[in-house]
Amino acid sequence: MYESLTLVSYIILRVAQPKLLTPKNLSKMAQTTITDGIKMLVARHAATEGCEVGSKAIAAVKKISNADPSEGVWAENDQFTIPAANEIEQAVFVAMVNGNKAPAIAVETTTGVPKVLYISSLKKNVIEYEEDGDQFVVKKQADGSNVPAHFADTEFRKEIMKKATVGDIIDFLAGKTLKVTRIMGPYKTSRLKAKTDALGRRDGYEVVGLRNTSIPVFEEVK
Repeated sequence: MYESLTLVSYIILRVAQPKLLTPKNLSKMAQTTITDGIKMLVARHAATEGCEVGSKAIAAVKKISNADPSEGVWAENDQFTIPAANEIEQAVFVAMVNGNKAPAIAVETTTGVPKVLYISSLKKNVIEYEEDGDQFVVKKQADGSNVPAHFADTEFRKEIMKKATVGDIIDFLAGKTLKVTRIMGPYKTSRLKAKTDALGRRDGYEVVGLRNTSIPVFEEVK
């Protein structure tokens, strides 16, 4: 049974009172535990700002005013090599972006520029929005249907999308050389603001405006 639970669940089971370990409670614990791979990433790859490239990259990205972690970071023809499997844990960290955890890898381009590769930027897709009176809505085509989402339709992205967890993506990337072959966009998309309920708990998001965004297209250099 323990094999199906994350590290956090296992710790809970180890310290919980035996009388609480009923099937119902165990099920509830498993359902409420974060299982999207970020916790597993932290456990498997010791995040640190101590490495030279990592600390420089983190400092660089903090200077970027745009909240979107893929904005202002990449330029066409940027090329870099992901650290090898036995070194990658020194370059992996989890940043906080708009209150959310954003796993990333600190890298250095072939021109010596430290940068941050957010895992989300490898999978990025963009839904275009437009103004409709005093509202912001998904952009429409001439026939009234929504404009399809934009994304990099590459074999590399398809491989990334097949991975079940962030940890799997990190393992897949280790030692690979990537290049930004082009930049798609810019597109107008939604600017979101977190909503809270009467108790101050997060309760989804609302669209409060528009912003420009772009998609860096990454491909493997073999």
